[in-house]
Amino acid sequence: MTNDTGPGGGTFALEIENLNIHAHTTGKTLVDGVSLALRRGEILALVGESGCGKTMTVSAVMGLLPPGVHKASGNIRILGENTAEWSSEQYRNIRNERVSIVMQNPMSAFDPVLTIFSHFSETMVSHGYDGKKSRSTAMEALREMGFGEPSVILDLYPFQMSGGMLQRVMLAIALLSHPPVIIADEATTDLDLVSQKRILILLKDYSKKNDCALLLITHDFGVAASLAQKIILMKEGKIVESGEVKDFFDNPKSDYARNLLFSHRALYTERFRRIKEVIEA
Repeated sequence: MTNDTGPGGGTFALEIENLNIHAHTTGKTLVDGVSLALRRGEILALVGESGCGKTMTVSAVMGLLPPGVHKASGNIRILGENTAEWSSEQYRNIRNERVSIVMQNPMSAFDPVLTIFSHFSETMVSHGYDGKKSRSTAMEALREMGFGEPSVILDLYPFQMSGGMLQRVMLAIALLSHPPVIIADEATTDLDLVSQKRILILLKDYSKKNDCALLLITHDFGVAASLAQKIILMKEGKIVESGEVKDFFDNPKSDYARNLLFSHRALYTERFRRIKEVIEA
């Protein structure tokens, strides 16, 4: 894969080239030759069963691989820069500026003894925001996520909020730096349908409004079909199939994809239809 240019002559927002991740002790290959490229303004869904290597791939992009595994080979480029050339400090700073991640189970991401404003403040300090404007900045970020009374939200503790509300707060914090790349790792898995709809619409609208690349990690084909333009299917650390979303759902090429789609439609036909309808409305 070459470092091709996107619309307007810019490089890919995110490019992964032949990524291989191994376990230290066993030598087992956890991610095997994964490559993808994502331009600004595009939404790409990385799908597959639990344990197929989706989150491990994302962890490599963020420079946050867990203990016991390592990147054996491959290149990761963010806005055309090879991350292998960054020091740990550069990686941390550039990552915060250029890539934000929104994860599942928002309750575990918040310190229960700190207010929502304290969580905002911690992030804003790392981004160099003016302390005098920190509260107004946080309120504006919450308004963008659909909160009608953001000043009230800032004084709440995480346990006083629902999962859907916390996910929107997490999204507001993640987008403070207006990153050109957003990674949503199973960001709607634990939410009810109404909350899921709200988060998906917010992600889609934000990506379009800010011309940012969105990498959507999910095992839910309904979410992928509703939001993404392109899709990559993984199995046991490898890419099985990739292409345009419409082509994937209309004419899957691999037996694995066909079997997964058949199972998904059999179990979630009504849910699939409802999610698609609310996103396209």
